[in-house]
Amino acid sequence: MNSNPHIPSLLVSRGRVEQANYHDSEIPNYQGNPLIETLPPILNQDGTAARLAHFPEYDEGHRSMPAHLRLHLIQNALQFFVPLPVHFDLEQRFSRMIRIGYQARNPALQGFWSDVNARVQALGTTQSSPRSTATGFTIVGISGVGKTTSIEAILSLYPQVIIHNRYHERDFSFTQIVWLKLDCPFDGSIKGLCLNFFQAVDDLLGTRYYDNYASGRKTVDELLPRMAKVASLHSIGVLVIDEIQHLSQAKSGGSSKMLNFFVQLINTIGLPVVLVGTYKAMSVLCGEFRQTRRGTGQGDLVWDRMKKDETWDWFLECLWEYQYVNKPSPLNSMLSAALYDVTQGITDFAIKVYMLAQIRAIVDKDEIVTERNIRLAAEEGLRMANPILTALRNNDIRILSTVEDVHPVDLTSFLEEAQGKLNKAEQLRALARMRAAANGGQILQSDSTAVIESEVPSATTPKASRKRKKAAPLEGSLPEIAARGEKQQLTAYDALYQAGLIRSANEYLEEVS
Repeated sequence: MNSNPHIPSLLVSRGRVEQANYHDSEIPNYQGNPLIETLPPILNQDGTAARLAHFPEYDEGHRSMPAHLRLHLIQNALQFFVPLPVHFDLEQRFSRMIRIGYQARNPALQGFWSDVNARVQALGTTQSSPRSTATGFTIVGISGVGKTTSIEAILSLYPQVIIHNRYHERDFSFTQIVWLKLDCPFDGSIKGLCLNFFQAVDDLLGTRYYDNYASGRKTVDELLPRMAKVASLHSIGVLVIDEIQHLSQAKSGGSSKMLNFFVQLINTIGLPVVLVGTYKAMSVLCGEFRQTRRGTGQGDLVWDRMKKDETWDWFLECLWEYQYVNKPSPLNSMLSAALYDVTQGITDFAIKVYMLAQIRAIVDKDEIVTERNIRLAAEEGLRMANPILTALRNNDIRILSTVEDVHPVDLTSFLEEAQGKLNKAEQLRALARMRAAANGGQILQSDSTAVIESEVPSATTPKASRKRKKAAPLEGSLPEIAARGEKQQLTAYDALYQAGLIRSANEYLEEVS
């Protein structure tokens, strides 16, 4: 339960809670440690691919469904996830980092709790602390390459909370947090991050750490050691801080103090820390935090856009299967080159431009993905990002050095606009059919479809063809025409209209033009 209504629970990514299930480890250094033996088995490449890949359900029959339904199906591509080489690398990094970090933290050994207290007391002081095996690293890259999505997918391979009761026939009551992912506060506040941490742990475990440690007017110097104590009490396997570029907006000295605290968590508490951000964070991370981790073995990860190579080809082959237009177009070098040119290998842009190209093809009734509608979709959908994409395309270092971020693409407005265009034509046709039915259906005899369509102009109907088609006119005086029309279940208006005595003002305008 959220004990502080001012801090939304969405600040923390949530995972699953499991009871401990121990596995004998093949690595001697990991044996006899319940925190490691309860983790899932170490994955090989095939296992990683199988567990990370997500291909939404697709049926070729979907292409023949009505347009308004296909606009919904197109959004399935947003759930598409295909493992790329960078994901295999990242999974291995987390796998090693979590286990190595647990090596020097073994609650099955005598003296574990006194060791925890010694580590916490050593935090922020010059006194020596027990040896730490933890490492940490940073991940920086341009927006849209999939950093956050990929990290959350890899973290989901592990349970977030593991409940221990017995280990090797002995009582062992312990609650282990394998991973915790937080977003850096937008204002770069250290206190805000500490408060988010306590609230996140409370949401996971049902504890009251926020009330006990963070309520009232606590200073940052009071909060940091308490945060470290909670992290130690639950043996957090890895702490991931996303959106670390917000640190650059902190007050003078704020970013340096927070980075120094992360270093202490690694070296003193033994808690691995991963910092994730855009290129905007480079100036912040090039200082103290980066220097302290030389020789740790994990190394920093600069996550760049895809190059136009076999990785791009593999990604596009998997994505291209999700076609919802009537006439599927096979992937060829021309289409591949066009999509790469307008997105520059940025994963999020590539998926969304492909979706936008299909939306345009459906609404315009082309019903096929072409190079032209790929480029038009990018021109409309990536307006905010086009200056950065142009700089990437031209490798303009001067422009790129001034870029802080890339704006994401919001598909909602494009889908709403497309749905609106389809709805308008269908609504008008439905109203015409309802009117005909209310008039007894007489107007639907023989040439009924033509009559309805001529009464309801659509966005694609040529101007000259929007004139109303009239049935054989009735003759006689106005009352006679109305009376005969009534016998035919026509309104007086329709009877006079068929007699040629009523015309729309628009028809005169159309004839003049």
